[in-house]
This record gives sequence, C-alpha cells and structure tokens, in this order.
Amino acid sequence: MYLIKVADRYGYINAQGEMVIEPMYKNARDFNEGLAYVQTFDDVKGYINLANEMIIQLNAEYYGAFKYGLARVTLNGLDGCIDMKGQVVLNPQFERVNGVNPDRTIVVKQNGKMGLMNLDGKFVIEPEWDYLHTFTEGLALIRQKNKVGFINEQGNIVIDSQFSDAFCFSEGMAEASLDGEYYGFIDYSGKFVIEPTYYQVKEYKEGLAGFRLKTGGKWGYINTSGEVVIKNKFQFVGPFQEGLAVVENRDRGGYINKQGKYVVKNVLSSTTDFQNGLGRVNYNGEWGYVNKQGQWVYKPKSFDLW
Repeated sequence: MYLIKVADRYGYINAQGEMVIEPMYKNARDFNEGLAYVQTFDDVKGYINLANEMIIQLNAEYYGAFKYGLARVTLNGLDGCIDMKGQVVLNPQFERVNGVNPDRTIVVKQNGKMGLMNLDGKFVIEPEWDYLHTFTEGLALIRQKNKVGFINEQGNIVIDSQFSDAFCFSEGMAEASLDGEYYGFIDYSGKFVIEPTYYQVKEYKEGLAGFRLKTGGKWGYINTSGEVVIKNKFQFVGPFQEGLAVVENRDRGGYINKQGKYVVKNVLSSTTDFQNGLGRVNYNGEWGYVNKQGQWVYKPKSFDLW
C-alpha cells in the first residue's frame, strides 16, 4: 500500500489509486514488511497491519521501520529493537541502533563505540569503531580517527582506513575521497576504478551514478566506465529506481528516464524514488502518485497541469 496525505490526515491507497485505509491518522509512515507506524489524533502510537489493525501499541520516542523482522525503538533515550509481534528482542540500552543485517545481527553503539551484536546479546564484532554501517555486498564501512575503510563479515579489515570520506558499496563500487574534496569510485580491493575528479558523486544504481563538477555546480550521470551519459544540467539528481530518477531544476522536481528525457515534467514541489511501480509526488502540499508512464494513479486535487 501507498501512503497519502489529505489535508492534515494520513491514509493509504492501493496500486490502482483506490482508497484502502481512509485518511484518519495524525501521523503515519510507509509500510515495510507489512507493518506501518501510525499516530492517532488521540495520541495513540504503534504499528498497523495491512488490515488497519493496530497490532503493536507502544509509547516510545522513536519508531523505526521494520527490516528483516526487526525495528529500532527508542525508550527513555536509549535504543533497542522489537520484533513484528511487538516483543522486545534487544533491550533498549544502547546509545544508538544503527541498522539490521540480513542475518539479523544489529549494529549498536555503546560507550561511544560501534560494534555488531546478535539477538543473544553477544558481540560478534566488538565495539571498537567510531562508526560502523550495516553490511552491503559483504563489506561494512568503518570510521576510525576520521579515516574511513571497510571490514568483512568476520570483522577483518579488507580495505584500510585511508579515505577522508566514503560511502557503502553498490553494484560493486563505492564512492570515496582521499582529500574530502574530490570523489571517485573504488572497487572491493580499495583501488580507484574511476579517478577522484568529481566534486560530488552518488552511488551507482542500475548502472548509472550522479556526478557534479566543482565548476558549474550542475548534476548529471556517468556510466560504470566514467563516461557522461546524461549531461550535467540539473540542480539535483537522485538514483535510478525502476528505470527512472528524480531530478530537480528551479526548485521543482520531475522524473527522467535513462536517456535523460522527462517522463514526468519538473513542475512538482517534491518527488520520491519509484517503488513498486509508483512514485510519490508533492504539489503545493498535496500528495499524489504517478506511474512510470507519467500518468496519474492518484492525483492531487489542485493539480491540473496534465
């Protein structure tokens, strides 16, 4: 189901744009793994299922999205995890829960350091890092003394902490910078396969990555060989998802295809990446959804441009 907002109330539609859960919530988020966080106007908070039944009612300070059957929650300023029945599986005792891996190990922060813990409460990677991300493509980003590297699932360093900045691996490459100013892409060995000549870059998705040069300041896209395939002419670009990417010009958003052609015109207040065939858009405070052909599935009432 897809989240919508009508006036000051949140509800949900299906993929055909039909109302499934009437706008009735003061606050709500997207469904993940069949559950969504909601807040009623009576200030009842928790998670509903697809039948709009609140199956987890919880008074917390933060409610995370479910991933691999677990969700981060914050109680009394400390993080823990609950399962999809609302049972606490990791007691809220950590400064931060920073994500869940597919094997349901959890990145936690304790006494200022991050490590990896299993659901038995035992560390499988000791908390020795200033920062630790979840694993992507078998590697996890680490930060120690303002330098970034990568470890494997056994906790061994496989790419030395030599970078001023870096991001997680995607499609075999990771954005990285030696000096914090110019970025390129490294492979699993830590070698640059695309030299750090860009002022900013974004992760590869569907074979394309956003890039920005220091001169001009506009964004475009390169392929995995570093060739410019969509000219740098945008104020903002997002990753390609399901063949389309969010772009912005003059503070208005739209969607382009891999040829750089607009599928949805850049007249929207804001847009989000495509998920399951639909992209969520905002037009002057009203929400709607478009399909990959640029047709409205759920149209904001005030929108009459196409």
